[in-house]
Amino acid sequence: MSFFQSLKKITAVIFALVCLFFASKLLLSGTGFYPQPSLREILVFAGLILLLNASKKIFWYIVFPIIILHALYAPVGMTFGAPSYQYIASVFATDLLESKEFLSQLPLVNYLYPVAIIGLFCLFGYLSQKFELHFYKNKVLLAIIAVFLVWDNVPLKFIRETYTASIKVEKELSRLNNFSIENQWGKSSLTNSKYDDYVLIIGESARKDYHHAYGYPVPNTPFMSNANGVLIDGFTSGGTNTIASLKLMLTQPDTKNWEGNYSLNMIDLIKSAGVKTYWISNQGYLGEFDTPISAIANRSDERIFLKSGDSLNSNISDFELLPKLQHVLEQPHQNKRFIVLHLYGSHPITCDRLNDYPKIFDDNKIAKKYFNVNCYISSIQKTDDMLKQIYAKLSENLQKNHRTFSMIYFSDHGLAHQITEDDIKIHNSAGKSKRHYDIPLFKISSDDNQRHEYKVFKSGLNFTNDIANWIGISNPLLNPDRDLFSSQADPNDYGLKKQIEQIQAEDDPAIVIPQ
Repeated sequence: MSFFQSLKKITAVIFALVCLFFASKLLLSGTGFYPQPSLREILVFAGLILLLNASKKIFWYIVFPIIILHALYAPVGMTFGAPSYQYIASVFATDLLESKEFLSQLPLVNYLYPVAIIGLFCLFGYLSQKFELHFYKNKVLLAIIAVFLVWDNVPLKFIRETYTASIKVEKELSRLNNFSIENQWGKSSLTNSKYDDYVLIIGESARKDYHHAYGYPVPNTPFMSNANGVLIDGFTSGGTNTIASLKLMLTQPDTKNWEGNYSLNMIDLIKSAGVKTYWISNQGYLGEFDTPISAIANRSDERIFLKSGDSLNSNISDFELLPKLQHVLEQPHQNKRFIVLHLYGSHPITCDRLNDYPKIFDDNKIAKKYFNVNCYISSIQKTDDMLKQIYAKLSENLQKNHRTFSMIYFSDHGLAHQITEDDIKIHNSAGKSKRHYDIPLFKISSDDNQRHEYKVFKSGLNFTNDIANWIGISNPLLNPDRDLFSSQADPNDYGLKKQIEQIQAEDDPAIVIPQ
């Protein structure tokens, strides 16, 4: 081999290894497991590729498809983190509108990652074959690679976690859609049930510290901040997205493993006491393939989903729920009723929630980077306005039909920030904020004449039991001594504090728009 041929091959070796190194680094970063992969993690993955590159067929028919899978997830992983049960479940439950909104949250630069990853791996494969770079024949290199590979199983973690999460979701949805949920509550009774109508309002993505009622300096919750009733500061959600949280909060869950129990769901419990149930929702309903939440909703006596059929992909305002509520209230009924209103609230992208509602600040008078913060705090004000109007309709019905009432508002989970020099995004990113679990909780009843605020820990994992006690339901499987709105803290957090401590992120407080 001539000098120039040797130089050319050495150059190809160096260039191929550089391509492999940076491709592996980008790929691992894109999984979300390793935002800043260590040198060792990069070399482990690169070493595996070098071994598998011994066969042209293995590289192109096995390795390359795996690389493409990683690359396609990279734009999401760079922003939202690793795949998990929560994200896989969200994919099953997301309609086309939410998918569009979700993808639009990703920075444009993220879409360059798949191109770079695939391009660098293709270039590595091409150089290896063109210049016959048989790395796998170097015994020293093989020994080093072997040590790295047996030290940990980094390269397979993405595939393993994704597969495990997918199987878990598939089993859960299969159970919900192919088998009837067995009601294990048995017979319940009403004891000291004080009101005629009980209304549960489920908010969406509204983090506690962005509410003026909880200290945010912008007065975006005039109703919740001033109305007579009980405000709880210390209520925690069951999870960091709608499904993960509500499947625990709307059932009597397994508090050791943090798993929902659909056979002990809230709707069946309330029905077992002879209370008529209604579910009015502005969240998506997919029909044949129920999500865990719509499966619980479908247990209700009457169900109204604004986002179904032709309106599946419509951006429908929460205010559209009010006529549906009015229709239910006007129906003649002698016994007690339980009504759920499931809002779309502050679901990202929050600016799209404001098509029929003004923003608190003029976008032209604030710095451009606070655009999304303005939308978020305005969407919370819209929800507060919604609560005010619900209360007004219930009060009107009290005067007209003499039906007393009590209403509760809470949010399913909070959100997190992604902050750059020029932009602040507020989105759902599990594992990136310790404040995901901090949610508002407010109760107001027709006979309230005082306001109480309690700074006290309350666990969302006790929510179904607490709601039953609020209504006055007695059942052998319930703890009758629990009170969601007392000044006494829950004695057990079921490992939540430990779970939050494991989140490897700095504190993520609410952001105030400077004036």
